[in-house]
Amino acid sequence: MVRNLNQLKRELRCGTRFEIIGHCRTEYIGQLRRVTLANTACFYSVVDGQPEHLVSRANGGKGFALWWGKASCWEFHDGLCSAYGEGQEHTEQNLLMSFRIMEEDS
Repeated sequence: MVRNLNQLKRELRCGTRFEIIGHCRTEYIGQLRRVTLANTACFYSVVDGQPEHLVSRANGGKGFALWWGKASCWEFHDGLCSAYGEGQEHTEQNLLMSFRIMEEDS
């Protein structure tokens, strides 16, 4: 289980799948995503199995990016990884995205 940002950066690599549990854009809640690229600045993800989806076509096929930001922008609880706006209180109104990393056999 991921407990901090450093562990998350090690965990999210190309091919890792995750489910969006909460998002600032409600239409993305429930999406299954797959990481296409993770680097020192951010990670990119596409909608798993949907190459023609708007999200999957973004950034030349790398998908949408979520910037790592500072460790203080993140919260980790019961397997849920949540990113909030920098310098903002960790409330539902300031949530960027919450997700759960899926096990490899899922």
